[in-house]
Amino acid sequence: MKNTLCLLFSLTAAFLLFSCSTTPVYRGDGIHCTGGEWSEIGSSGGNPITSTDNTMMDEIESWMGTPYVFGGESRSGVDCSAFTQAVYQSVSISIPRTASQQSAASQNVNPPDLKFGDLIFFNTSGSGISHVGIYIGNGFFAHASSSRGVVKESLAKQYYADRIVSVGRFM
Repeated sequence: MKNTLCLLFSLTAAFLLFSCSTTPVYRGDGIHCTGGEWSEIGSSGGNPITSTDNTMMDEIESWMGTPYVFGGESRSGVDCSAFTQAVYQSVSISIPRTASQQSAASQNVNPPDLKFGDLIFFNTSGSGISHVGIYIGNGFFAHASSSRGVVKESLAKQYYADRIVSVGRFM
C-alpha cells in the first residue's frame, strides 16, 4: 500500500512538472508553474470587497445564462465585450465597446496585482485580442462564452490559460 501511494505521488508530481510551460499563465488550485508572472496569482485573491464590487457582482450574476450573440448587447443575447461594458455601466463606468478597444483604453495590470473587476483579455482567434472576461476572484472570471453564453470559468482551464494576453483595469 505504501509503495502504491509513493508511486501515485511520484506520477502526480511528474505530471504537474511536465504540464507546466514557460508561457506565463495562471494554473489555479494552488499549483503554479514557475517561470511566468501568472504563476504568482493566488487562487484566493480578488474577491468583491467594496460596495461597487458587490454591485458589479450582482450585475454579473444577473447576466448568468444569457445566450451568446455576436454583436448582441441585450439580455436576449450578448457578446463578450458588450457583457463587460454592461457590467461596468452598472457602476457608472463607461468603457469602449470591443475587447481590443477595452484593452487599449485600460490601465495595464501586472498579474500579481489582479483584483476583482479587472478585465482579462484573451487571444482566441490567433490574431490579437479577441475575447474579454471579468475577474471575480478565487481564480475565476465571468464572460460571454460563444458556446454557452454568460458563465463563470476557471482561469486554470487550459483553453483560457493558454490564451491570456493581458489584464486591464478601469477602477
